[in-house]
Amino acid sequence: MWRPGTWRLWLRHAALIFLAAITLVAAALAQDYLTAGGIPFSALPAAAPDEPAFSIIKQVDEVNLMFTVTDSKSRLLSDLSAADLPLLDNHQPPGKIRYFQRQSLLPLRVALLIDASSSIAGRFGFEKKAASIFLKKMLRPGLDQAFLVAFDDDVHLLNDFTDDVLAMQESLNRLKPDGNTALYDAIVFAADKLRTYPEPTVTRRVIIVITDGEDTKHHAILYDAEQAAIRADSVLFALSTNKLDPSSRYPRGEAVLDILSRTSGGSILPAHERSEINHAFSSIEKALRSQYVLGYTPAGFKADGSFHTIEILPRKPHLKVQCRRGYYATRR
Repeated sequence: MWRPGTWRLWLRHAALIFLAAITLVAAALAQDYLTAGGIPFSALPAAAPDEPAFSIIKQVDEVNLMFTVTDSKSRLLSDLSAADLPLLDNHQPPGKIRYFQRQSLLPLRVALLIDASSSIAGRFGFEKKAASIFLKKMLRPGLDQAFLVAFDDDVHLLNDFTDDVLAMQESLNRLKPDGNTALYDAIVFAADKLRTYPEPTVTRRVIIVITDGEDTKHHAILYDAEQAAIRADSVLFALSTNKLDPSSRYPRGEAVLDILSRTSGGSILPAHERSEINHAFSSIEKALRSQYVLGYTPAGFKADGSFHTIEILPRKPHLKVQCRRGYYATRR
């Protein structure tokens, strides 16, 4: 039975339904606009260092770069914009820049590789302690994760992906050096693990290896290790335990570590003495806290397995960029 005022109630409900529908349509259109890249890159705000961490969703055919920039005095710079750092992919400008973040807060995925062969027995104690301190300072609970690998005659996964620093410290304390050095196998194992770990968002992948670079037992070769790090989109930092003497021959292991680190956009750091390894970990920490992260779609991208070179050419000539040299356009 129709009652006085019923039509007003009906109109009110209809109006609410209409407004809700308009809101949903507007949200859907906004999402489509963002997905299609409707907001110009120049309008995207760079995250400030004190903003909370956020996730960047992975895009198909997207290249993700991590790099650092230093001035003529080797000081890390973290206040540059994308306009200051033009990018070339196979000598071509990218098709689209998807994001650019300074002083990155993106999640870290760290592979920490410890040489547990007999050749480093005299330094093993302070190496383990320095690694423990680094993990405690660097990993943010609930956001970053690391896994711990020891290598001697074989490769041993001591801790899988975790943010439990105490568990990793306990594993380090139980380690005892012995045997040969399966360095290349360890890097291939770590890189493959980083590459295949399912991640819905963009993460920063880092390999840190403490060793003298002398591989004495392996299935993989140097080329395999170098390529594995590149395919994992990872940056490799090598902490060299070699004692360098200007009057002696340049150690072969030092040359190996130089190849592995520089190709990936990382660096080789001296770590023979206690003070050196503490400084090396401190340098890595500063580099990771001063990283730029850039995501782009190459122009005319083809997933054909070919190697693409990457060049970042600062507009100011005195600046130096440390970045991986390229990537493989993985077949799908």
